[in-house]
Parts: sequence; structure tokens; C-alpha cells
Amino acid sequence: MNDLVTDFGKMLRLKRKNAGYSQEDFATLAGIERGNYGKMERGLVNVKLETLYKLAIALDCEFDEIMPPKCSYKVEVN
Repeated sequence: MNDLVTDFGKMLRLKRKNAGYSQEDFATLAGIERGNYGKMERGLVNVKLETLYKLAIALDCEFDEIMPPKCSYKVEVN
């Protein structure tokens, strides 16, 4: 995967740990299969918008708190 997906996973892991959840407990809270959640934290999968909402709700945060800063990435827009 690309750096954006990897950095998203790192930020997600940090936010989860700061909230005091294990991966398993957090995945259950968010309604996400634990194996898939682990892949998100490791930056192995792109996250759907619907899943992003689940994550933000479970962490009681806004998207920008788990998203890497946009100025760090160059993304092609067609």
C-alpha cells in the first residue's frame, strides 16, 4: 500500500491506544472484524468511507483526528 494508507493505520493505532482499547475490544466496539481491523492499522487495506465513520464514532473523534495531514501527500486528481 502507499504511504497515505500506512500513515492512516499508524494514526488509527495511536488514537486507539490512547483511548485505552486493545485491538480486539476496539474492533468489537466499532463493529469491524478483528482481522480486518488489524490490517487497517498495518496499512494493508484501503478503508471505505462507511468504515471511516464507524471508526470515528467508536473513537468519539472527528475524521481529521485519525487522518494524516493532507499537506504530506501528493495525490493525483483526474
